[in-house]
Amino acid sequence: MQFMVMRRADEATEAGRLPAPAVFEDMGRYHEMLDEAGGVGLALGLRPSSRAVRLKLGPGGESLTDGPFAEAKELIAGFTVFEADSKEHALALLKQWPASDADATGEAVLELRETGCPGGCAQVPPAAAGEDARYLILLRSDEGTEADRIPPQAMLDALNAFNAEQAAQGRLLAGDGLKASSRGARVKLAGGQASVIDGPFAEAKELIAGFWMIRAASMADAVAWARTLPYPTGPHVEVEIREAMTMDDLQPAIDAAQRRLDASLRAEQLDAALRRVNVEA
Repeated sequence: MQFMVMRRADEATEAGRLPAPAVFEDMGRYHEMLDEAGGVGLALGLRPSSRAVRLKLGPGGESLTDGPFAEAKELIAGFTVFEADSKEHALALLKQWPASDADATGEAVLELRETGCPGGCAQVPPAAAGEDARYLILLRSDEGTEADRIPPQAMLDALNAFNAEQAAQGRLLAGDGLKASSRGARVKLAGGQASVIDGPFAEAKELIAGFWMIRAASMADAVAWARTLPYPTGPHVEVEIREAMTMDDLQPAIDAAQRRLDASLRAEQLDAALRRVNVEA
């Protein structure tokens, strides 16, 4: 089975503060563990919502709202798609999430969701973006998606055809649906402890029902693309469009973590050399 874990935003992520080097190292080891446990697919950090927009579409037209968005805990700061044998297995893996991730604010909230969509819309496997900017179109949930309501086949066919064409053109890099939150759970990490709350979650409009990741030259380009999507929900649709982090965003944390690693290695080498000198003496 495939799951997505969404790391909920907080004041630190919304301020654009990068994790401390130790957290960065811990998360690297954690993703290696997930990969060994079943496999890791897409893993992304998102830039703060100050660089995001919300697009609402409906019979009466559209509205576009620029970020930042005040309700930080309703936002996500990043996500990872991974494989697990069951929901129970996935939760066991989440409980091993690095406790250090909660250091900045005292807690970290993770939302676990099963991937896929009612009616069997086709997943778009992740593709490399190269040097291009990546944008996420996050489809907000509604009563229909939270009930796992199956869209009409014609809508699913239109979406699958659109996704296939856009993927073949290299524009669409990944995409999938998320099943109702009744199949999911939230894990709260605080004080070195992990507490679990099973879904469903009442605040449907704060949840995500699916995503598309695209290449785009700018936010305006990403918004224009989002307008063309044949969404399988409706007639009212709301999406949040977010920028994915790049290596330039993460490089300071990577460099700091590498410096820590180098210093630790040098200390180990020095200690080993001193032990050899003592033995020989």
